[in-house]
Amino acid sequence: MKFLLIFLLLPALTAGYLFITKPKNMPFLGHFADKILYGSLYYIDKPDISYTYAKRDNVNLKLHFFIPKKSEIKSSVLLFHGGGWAFGSSYSLFKICKNLAKEGILCASADYRLGLKHDTKVKDSMLDSADAYEWMVKNSEKFNISKDDIMVGGASSGGQLAASLAMIPNKENKTYDKIKAMIFFNPALNTSFLNVEIPANIDDRRKKLWLYVRKLFEGKAEALSPSNFIQSGLPPSIIFHGEKDKTIPIFLIDDFTKKMKDKGNQVDFFRWKDNGHQFFRWDKKAYPEVMEKLILFIKEQSS
Repeated sequence: MKFLLIFLLLPALTAGYLFITKPKNMPFLGHFADKILYGSLYYIDKPDISYTYAKRDNVNLKLHFFIPKKSEIKSSVLLFHGGGWAFGSSYSLFKICKNLAKEGILCASADYRLGLKHDTKVKDSMLDSADAYEWMVKNSEKFNISKDDIMVGGASSGGQLAASLAMIPNKENKTYDKIKAMIFFNPALNTSFLNVEIPANIDDRRKKLWLYVRKLFEGKAEALSPSNFIQSGLPPSIIFHGEKDKTIPIFLIDDFTKKMKDKGNQVDFFRWKDNGHQFFRWDKKAYPEVMEKLILFIKEQSS
């Protein structure tokens, strides 16, 4: 009887908790995904330790570290999750970080502020990504890593955040020139594309997201696009992208890669013919292939 009562009450209690804690701009299903689905990932691939690298408006922004038991590799990896600068979770990259740590590579997955969750804009997410990178640099000795050998990377919108550190000048007109390499999973490297006319055949869900993300850029989609800051001497990079990606069409990445190589930059670009957005996380066949190429790239850049 007690079990039945708990079974009946649990959904109601969960719904009540979600209703009370839901940010005003976050759709209920999005909040459910954030708290329940993404939340479960924390316990599936739990980090070794987490540190608060910044506090914004009572929000503790954390770096979640996966530390190898033994490693001679001084390079490390800092990753930023995707979600259109509006939603998503650092927990979504825990599996990748855990697998990298097993190969002797320290990996950290970063929280940052999000539009739907924290009522912030892209510029705020970029400020957080810079703070996360600076925190790792300042605390490199704590983890026995080289401050000059930190690789940055990200998925989707997180790719824009990672690239911006090395490519887009900040308010002091500076970039971080000690970044060892850049790692991109279906990255948003051309945000100027947000300003074009929305295709007529796009579905309503993608259209609404497109318009919302455009607002998050506050009219600065071109000024905050890594594709507009390509120059020679950038860190080596590796890109994983699906040819059927409808969120970030692959022709944008083809164009980015060509311009990078024209400037003499190293870009290892791997395409998956039958996969779309976020394929690297869900496709059981593609995931080990992605990890194999990623680990090889990291070790080559570390040598």
